[in-house]
Amino acid sequence: MALPDNKKSLDEDTTDPGNDTTLIMAARTDLESTTTIRACLIVQAGAEIGREIELHGRNQILGRSPLVNEYIDSPSVSRAHAQIHVREDKDATRFEIQDLGSSNGTRVNGALQTRSHLQDGDKVHLGDVLFKFVLMDDADTHYHKEVHRRIHYDQLTGLLTMDAFRNTLNFVINQGTAFTLAMTDLDGLKKVNDTYGHLAGRMIIREMGVLMRSILKPQDRAGLYGGDEAIFLYPDTPLETATERAEKLRCLMEKKIFKQDGQDFSVTISQGLAHWPNHGASAEDMIRSADRALYQAKADGRNCIRCFHLPD
Repeated sequence: MALPDNKKSLDEDTTDPGNDTTLIMAARTDLESTTTIRACLIVQAGAEIGREIELHGRNQILGRSPLVNEYIDSPSVSRAHAQIHVREDKDATRFEIQDLGSSNGTRVNGALQTRSHLQDGDKVHLGDVLFKFVLMDDADTHYHKEVHRRIHYDQLTGLLTMDAFRNTLNFVINQGTAFTLAMTDLDGLKKVNDTYGHLAGRMIIREMGVLMRSILKPQDRAGLYGGDEAIFLYPDTPLETATERAEKLRCLMEKKIFKQDGQDFSVTISQGLAHWPNHGASAEDMIRSADRALYQAKADGRNCIRCFHLPD
């Protein structure tokens, strides 16, 4: 996950090939081909499985610090673990990884290396995180994007899975940037299931995802918490602004008319909001606070929005 441009840069090129550092090099072939070739590290195990880190023409630092170019959420990865360098030669492009004095080292194909040539398909470990180095054409790119979508997004709603959402939430918390979290729950879905059947209920949940995605700004994220509950992350968004966004969603859902077996019906949505760091320090604290606000919205008659308040 790349960081915003206003974050402190750590990507100065300080590589000296004569130093005792880990260098991993690979030559890209088919430079004359009309097919676009992309070099990537693809996560092969863990919560971020399927994630691609494209290796491009600028230096990239990988690590656990929020200041690096590519954030890796793993305690086994050092804050600034390794640096990628791209070298353009006359007849090839070489990709280099320089270990930055990491605690757990950089391994190639299971062996800790001081210097090694990386071939297409080789495995690279940063700590316990396993990557595969690949050179991809357009068909490979489409395939990996589809695999990533199927792993990290719920297929019915198009919202992030909860594991993927938590990764993003933890990343934003590590950055230290204020945000608003919103928990949502449909009102009356059980009645729809009992009256019109579960196919009607699935239709509503699918359309819920469509409406939710329609209000997202580029930096926002929405995930499926479970069943008909969803969760929103509004980075750099004060509580008042997030409440306005929640109200837009409430109105969209309230006005939506569903049809099943010639019958028209509708459902509403309740929402609970909490603000970081005022309402919790950790991801679990924030989810708990937003969920309590959601519970209050349900208790106050549903189809409304409530914000978490600290007890007096």
